[in-house]
Amino acid sequence: MNDVRKNWAWFILIMVLILGAGIYVGKSRRAELGKSFDYSLDEYRKVDPSLIKYREVDPIFPTIGNPTALALARGFVCVGGENGIEIIGDKTIPMDGVISCLAFDDEGSLFAGVQDHVEIILKGGERQVWPAAGEKAYLTSIAVDEWYVYAADAGSRRIWRYDKAKGGKPLEIGKKDWANGVRGFFIPSPFFDIAVSRADGSLWAVNPGHHALENYRPDGMPLSSWEASGMRIEGFSGCCNPAHFALMPDGGFVTAEKGLPRVKIHNVDGSLRCVVAVPDQFEDGVEGLDVAVDGDGRIYVLDPSKNQIRVFEEKE
Repeated sequence: MNDVRKNWAWFILIMVLILGAGIYVGKSRRAELGKSFDYSLDEYRKVDPSLIKYREVDPIFPTIGNPTALALARGFVCVGGENGIEIIGDKTIPMDGVISCLAFDDEGSLFAGVQDHVEIILKGGERQVWPAAGEKAYLTSIAVDEWYVYAADAGSRRIWRYDKAKGGKPLEIGKKDWANGVRGFFIPSPFFDIAVSRADGSLWAVNPGHHALENYRPDGMPLSSWEASGMRIEGFSGCCNPAHFALMPDGGFVTAEKGLPRVKIHNVDGSLRCVVAVPDQFEDGVEGLDVAVDGDGRIYVLDPSKNQIRVFEEKE
């Protein structure tokens, strides 16, 4: 064997020995990793019982398939789903497409986000269809007051403000504008919720990638915000939470999270008030826990995994 062949033979033998030693060490070391490397959510599924101020009562069972959206109005519970809207105990309204979000106004008209556009069912039954705001539009929440219709668009990472009386071209809210203190919406997944404050007519919006609630004037100028990141019960965890929220009669926030499913109430300043439902009350991996609050403070949670609207009342 010449010198060149000898050198290559030794080189191959050495590489095999190094590779084998690496595999052996890797396997043996892997078994020695400490508990700090054992990632688990079990610790965070447990909640101090003294924080849980609500109890669950009898649920509501919608008949519509694939429930995706929840709204309350004048004693009615309304659920949107695949190809229709069900007003519990009253009727089902056929629609084309999946209802991604719902809202009522004070006159009883129903506003629905149908994936990329808004449809309106007036109190008398007349229907209106507004065109999509853009090619990327995916509407995930809708909110209505006396003058405006707001639609949260997770696809475009914007909120569109329509003139309620005539629709038309909407005003864009949420475009990054550092000069006016607008950082833009960070939407890693299709969960982007909004609500209008009855106290002052301002708009509240989740900025889920920042674990934040942000307050805007109707013209889109920022007013205030709060955020709370963290795995513990006081904060919001994961890539993008809260996934849904609703405003309490006193201005507090009911929030629902995905990933680690839990429903809580936060005060106006963002501090934790109490817990409504803990992770062990939901199935693992459940998403789409849309929430609503009635005038008496009862909390309604759409649970798609059980095909139920779960109802929670404050403990006496």
